[in-house]
Amino acid sequence: MGLLLLLGVAPAESASAAQAPACHTDNARELGGHTFLLPILQQSALVTTNAGLREGIARYDVPDVPVGRLGTRDVLLTGVQQTLDLGIAFTDWLGVAGFARATVITGADTPSLLLRGASVELLGQAGAVVRVWRNEPSGTQLSLRANVGLEHGSDITVRSFVNGILNDPELTFEDVLEGNLDQFIRVPTRETSVNGGAFLAQAFSRTFSLQASAYGEYAWREREPFISADGGRVTQESRAARVNFAVALAADFAPHGVPLALLGEYLFTTGEETEVGRPVRTLGASTVALGLYYTGRPHLQLGLGAATTLNAARRLGLGEQGEERESGKPTLSYGQLILRYIW
Repeated sequence: MGLLLLLGVAPAESASAAQAPACHTDNARELGGHTFLLPILQQSALVTTNAGLREGIARYDVPDVPVGRLGTRDVLLTGVQQTLDLGIAFTDWLGVAGFARATVITGADTPSLLLRGASVELLGQAGAVVRVWRNEPSGTQLSLRANVGLEHGSDITVRSFVNGILNDPELTFEDVLEGNLDQFIRVPTRETSVNGGAFLAQAFSRTFSLQASAYGEYAWREREPFISADGGRVTQESRAARVNFAVALAADFAPHGVPLALLGEYLFTTGEETEVGRPVRTLGASTVALGLYYTGRPHLQLGLGAATTLNAARRLGLGEQGEERESGKPTLSYGQLILRYIW
């Protein structure tokens, strides 16, 4: 019903580029006669008031995970994700934006469930956006963004549960049933992150546009697995510094009477991750995305998007001698239904 109401909203009268004021338009997404789309893989240079919902499904393939004397196994994880977006523009140059996201991931078959289990994550991020330059005749806008994020979750580790039972030969079924299963199965996780950077929007015509960004991120992460030998939970800390470069190219055919737009995106991530007792890991991933959107209403963004990360961070496993070894290069693919209303 809400979707039908949104589709039924009458579009506001929009002034032509020649009549619009140099620093503001009735449609906050319009610049140089082009109506911009909000991308999937990056934030936007535009300062808007918006509310949205993104529903997604994901597939995560991890080849050649080391499993000791058994050699390697391929792991398949699937998941669902829901994201709520909110942005508030206080003026045409200053605003705040944030999102809340819930993600559930689980092994898709018995070996995957045993080796990688499942996870539940709740993530929130909020921050400010400041427009530092806008040129209506050239169709250019540059903004700065800064955000802070908090994530809480739990990893469900079936393998640790099985190992905990096997390592205690005196444990009975009654002990397991009446004992604290939570300590074996659930691993609490927490992450705090800060990020910020520069974001560019450039209109080439009423049909074509480009959005680009460069931003950095620093994250502090903690895991608290239960270690039987230590008699309790142990805090494992890691730090990650990432630098991201993103670009998005759009072709909107609404000016030609076809209310559809294509948005192609690319994101490159590099950086380092450090964890006590382990060597520094170099991070590097490339993600491509493609979205198809309905553009018949100036304040509505409705579409379907798909993305694939081609070389995500490798997962760790145990070799035949108990040493840590890396898996093959994982591939993460996901699709989203995207609904946003922009004032």
